Amino acid sequence: MIDEKLPPRVEPKVRSAPRIRQIYWCHFPEDALLPEFWKHRPVLIMSPTSTLYGNVTVLPLTTKSQPDNDMAYPIKIPGMKLSWVICDYLTTLSVSRLSQLVRRIGQDDFDKIVELTLKNLPRSDYKKA
Repeated sequence: MIDEKLPPRVEPKVRSAPRIRQIYWCHFPEDALLPEFWKHRPVLIMSPTSTLYGNVTVLPLTTKSQPDNDMAYPIKIPGMKLSWVICDYLTTLSVSRLSQLVRRIGQDDFDKIVELTLKNLPRSDYKKA
């Protein structure tokens, strides 16, 4: 059996639990392997509920143009460059990876993002080919 070292527990930098539709800055893991997301980048909170000391499900944002990615949703956030929400990259991370709240997006944009995200998930009637 391999002796595995537990990762550290880090105190959250945010003061309250993140809420659905909010955009935060997130510190993705530094040991990521391409094409995984890495570095400090904004994320959209997708979790309908979360706790300050738990996990949160997010979608990452990028400022890299996504003209050929039909799973990317363009969004303009005041004070930031035009960004794209990558709707096929649903990820669960520790709330401790979040810092500074950017803003909360509108319900109309969020509904379109959810619709795109759901297109990438299997349905209950999914049949393996």
